[in-house]
Amino acid sequence: MELTLLGTGCPKVDHKRFGPSNLITSKQAKILIDCGSGVTQRLDEAKVSTADIDALFLTHLHSDHVVDLYQLIISSWHSYRIKPWKIFGPKGTKKFVTNIMKAWQDERNLRIKYESRSSTKAFKTTIKEFKNLGKVKIKDINIEYFEVDHRPVKYAYGFNFLYKRKKLTISGDTKPCENLIKYAQNADVLLHEVFIDGEFKETNKMRTKKTLHNVRNYHTPSTIVGKVAKLTKAKKLILTHLVPTKFDEKKLKKTVKIDFGKNPIIGKDLLKIRI
Repeated sequence: MELTLLGTGCPKVDHKRFGPSNLITSKQAKILIDCGSGVTQRLDEAKVSTADIDALFLTHLHSDHVVDLYQLIISSWHSYRIKPWKIFGPKGTKKFVTNIMKAWQDERNLRIKYESRSSTKAFKTTIKEFKNLGKVKIKDINIEYFEVDHRPVKYAYGFNFLYKRKKLTISGDTKPCENLIKYAQNADVLLHEVFIDGEFKETNKMRTKKTLHNVRNYHTPSTIVGKVAKLTKAKKLILTHLVPTKFDEKKLKKTVKIDFGKNPIIGKDLLKIRI
């Protein structure tokens, strides 16, 4: 099983760190986690066709995690995808996907009529909304989903990917969360989001002390993420969804190592990890 970090950024634009997205691959399966800004470009750089993705899993419906959904779908049609999209996500996913497809319906119908391609199955979607906890199998990969705490976002999820006795846990966006610690136990790799303390500065009315407090409050601070990883007994910790996207890497590693006991891996776009 291989993990490719497609986008390690956050809502703020950074040409080196695209929007949140990850790819999980095995001998049989290609699974996409989230579809943040630039996901199709990163897939192209990773030499993976959007036509070949077996399923899309959404951690939650914040814009930075789903903003390129339609680009993903239309790109897959142009890449000759001949099968519907399987989409798994939180409550509200059906409404979200329906609205996105409706917004582009006229443009899509014009393309379909004029371009005369042999299949329109890429525009079909099958959507399954998560319960509190559950399991899904995509070809040879078993996936376990579980709730995490990203309040005030009501529905947010983390995932376990299980393949040949190996375990990859993806936190999704979450504050320090007992449920994550519970389900991430003994992960071979823990891919965890992080808010980097001390790197954001109050600058103007758009970034007040209250703003910084609230953003930090529904993410996992760098002063805590190492403790979370230690409690899970994870073999490797990879940091992603880096807020902010520009920071002192040596300082971040040192901060997290104090609690985790070993250096974390600072995620970068297109980094590949074999599990």
